[in-house]
Amino acid sequence: MAAANETSGVADRHGRIGVLGAAALVAGSMIGSGVYLLPATLAATGSISILGWFAAGLAALAIAGVFIWLAILAPEARGLGDYVRAGLGRFFGTQTVVLFWVSVWVGMVPLALAAAGAIGFVFPALQPPGARLAVTIAVIWAGVLGAWGGPRLTARIEGLTLAAGLAPVLLIAALGGLFFRPEVFQASWNPHGAPLGEALRSSALSCFWAFLGLESAAAAAAVVRDPARNVPRATLLGVLGTAALYIAASVAVMGLLPAAQLAGSTAPFADAARAALGAGLGALIAICAAVRATGCLASWSLIMAETTRTAADGGIFPRLFRTRPGEHASTINLVTAGGLMTVTAFLTAAPNLAEQFSTLINVVSLLSLYTYLLAALSLLRVMRGQPIARRAAAGLTAALACAAALVLIASGKPSEIAWSLAPIGLAAVLYVVMPRR
Repeated sequence: MAAANETSGVADRHGRIGVLGAAALVAGSMIGSGVYLLPATLAATGSISILGWFAAGLAALAIAGVFIWLAILAPEARGLGDYVRAGLGRFFGTQTVVLFWVSVWVGMVPLALAAAGAIGFVFPALQPPGARLAVTIAVIWAGVLGAWGGPRLTARIEGLTLAAGLAPVLLIAALGGLFFRPEVFQASWNPHGAPLGEALRSSALSCFWAFLGLESAAAAAAVVRDPARNVPRATLLGVLGTAALYIAASVAVMGLLPAAQLAGSTAPFADAARAALGAGLGALIAICAAVRATGCLASWSLIMAETTRTAADGGIFPRLFRTRPGEHASTINLVTAGGLMTVTAFLTAAPNLAEQFSTLINVVSLLSLYTYLLAALSLLRVMRGQPIARRAAAGLTAALACAAALVLIASGKPSEIAWSLAPIGLAAVLYVVMPRR
């Protein structure tokens, strides 16, 4: 997810972006390295999981509508916490900040897993669970080390790895048109004979992971030209463009590899490239995936550290993590991020890479859905006093978003829901014990 802290002064100095720039911001926030393992996760359901992509995309559009309205009705807000606080008050604003904070460091572990899986493709000796765990932890700390260089170095790493990260997804989507085998896709449609509703439930939540960051244009409305007009368009373009790319790439992979082979893959895009054009291209794709995952980890490690620091400055977290004058990068916050990710990697370690990845992304999706649900409820309060037509449109959007979020939350496994509920208790404790400042 993206959270903007820009002000109108920043926009005046650096210029505002138009609808295409804002759409790129939305798509760029959603398109990361975590998608590299999604086809392996969805293979357990079969190629019928393509329907889960459509369901998740519709849910994303409904939730995006909430942030479009909040950008219009609460223009002074900056980021998720402020949007929720605008309508529901400080307690739920604190809940949102803590849930976002947890979702960041839990969500970074799947990125490290994607890198470890890609490295295991190139070096098969690193595929066993023990070796993979060691590689995952090494990648985590490589990302933390990259963030230690500060915002400028992290931004350079992010920019340099972005093209490498997009290449596998775009290439596989293109190869699908040339090497797609309909008989493979059809044979993998529903290997376990699951009812349609069950297949949707088992895939939609995982697919929703790919849409996290959909609120980016609304959060950055201060730097968008004519935000009332361009933010909705940019959000729609960004979500639809990302959905089209991911669906095309997933269909291509599922038309190149049988479901059984895909489910056991540690690097689905690399395996698909190898099946189409040989081992050399597969290894190159795997390297691109590993490079992009490490770049993502560096940028998200910095976001994690800054989120921790901002929360401490606002009295939500202990003063240990507060801003220190002259500090280039927050050492204690980065070490905390690395430590939390390492513990998470250990606790969720599983013999099957896709199983571990699935559990983590579902927990992160649930955490994000809780915050999106709070944002939709906040909109119902913020829209008070608006003209009747505007209240009706905003209310319908909030209702659709609430329904979509609740349906996706209900599709989670009991263990995943239990893990995702723990931070809510932590946020309540912090709200009670931390001084107001």
